[in-house]
Amino acid sequence: METPPNIPAATDSRPLPRRSSWPRTLLIVAGVFLLGCGLTAAATAWWVKRNVYADLIQPVSLTSQEQQMLEAKLHVLETSAAPASQPETSPGEHERTLVITAKEINAYLASQNLGETVQVQLGPDSISATVLAPVSADSGLPLVSGTTVRLGVNLSARMDEQKKVALQVNDVRVGGLPMPNAWLGYIKGVNLAGENLEKDPGLQRFLAGIQSLKITSEGLRIVLAE
Repeated sequence: METPPNIPAATDSRPLPRRSSWPRTLLIVAGVFLLGCGLTAAATAWWVKRNVYADLIQPVSLTSQEQQMLEAKLHVLETSAAPASQPETSPGEHERTLVITAKEINAYLASQNLGETVQVQLGPDSISATVLAPVSADSGLPLVSGTTVRLGVNLSARMDEQKKVALQVNDVRVGGLPMPNAWLGYIKGVNLAGENLEKDPGLQRFLAGIQSLKITSEGLRIVLAE
């Protein structure tokens, strides 16, 4: 007896129904949204902690050799500001040149108990300073009363051949946000040194002992007068 051939069972050729992808898409969108909110909140908290509730700056310190060099430079500057008789032979400009670096300036500020609240950087004819400014609780300023605000201040400074010194505020920022000039009392672009120097005979005598003064990224370059 012959075995009947195997006949394949009939199959349903209709396509299987697809699952809806909306739930999965919604979950992805919700996850991305929550992640973005978390990152934004973390960034905002970091910005507020750094710029509104600012920690003290780490003061700059010098080695004993660097401290001796700075003291020698300061002694020369103090001597040049005092009246003295003209030497028989005038030294060359190289011997009369002092370069005070930003590190030395910051270390000097630290010695004046300002190292935790002020730190400077030097650039071409400019001074950039980070200043921690305490805001009193009764200042009436919203959000920042009773806090310590981190300010970024940029100044331009130069002295011309007539010994006229110009010190101007270019920019003041809080956390990278520029402050309007009106909030600063319209001090941007105003020479803050002019009137003060004219009224201070000690500063006038000090400037008389300086031939030239220039600010560079390497430091404050001072050439003493002959």
